[in-house]
Amino acid sequence: LEMTDGASNHITVSGSALVESIRSRLLPEQERDLIALIRSANDSASDVAVYRARAHGFLPKAPIKKANVLETLAPLWLARYPPRSEFADDMSQSRFTRSDSLSSLESSASLNEAIAATPVEVIQMVDLIDAIFRAGDVVSNWDAVWEKMHALKGDLLTLQVGSKVIAAVGMINSFRELHTNEELIDRWNILRDRIKSLASST
Repeated sequence: LEMTDGASNHITVSGSALVESIRSRLLPEQERDLIALIRSANDSASDVAVYRARAHGFLPKAPIKKANVLETLAPLWLARYPPRSEFADDMSQSRFTRSDSLSSLESSASLNEAIAATPVEVIQMVDLIDAIFRAGDVVSNWDAVWEKMHALKGDLLTLQVGSKVIAAVGMINSFRELHTNEELIDRWNILRDRIKSLASST
């Protein structure tokens, strides 16, 4: 995760490490009611092993079709809250039955809207950022601009990843090397048109 401290310095922190820290601060009964999943574009075997050690599971940062949401989440949910058998130990920490688990999972089907950004949502974010750039003084509003551009980068990575998406993400990262309104606006105009073309063809 990329963050800005009080002095407007950009710092990078590990999202999975934050999840691990939050889990460690919860009471046992609170932690039992939590399922924490790491969603990341970094999916090497070593990365995934770290995510699973720090959270309860891992989801790749790739588009998930609406019809596949429950199929994708069900194994993670049932691994966290396994169905109780009639022979289960009375001291089992799980407070959910199989039907409870699936019922709760089905009720969260609306998560599909948050899992993958649509091209329309990408264009809406581009228009929101463009309004800030059109105001002119980008440098003074850089924290707000970068926060939205970072969100845009995440949305782009949920689209079908190809050379155009990778190029757009690389271009977003390059903005941190620019320091004047003129440089930032010129670069944005190019990026804006590329992303809109990319989203329109998705």
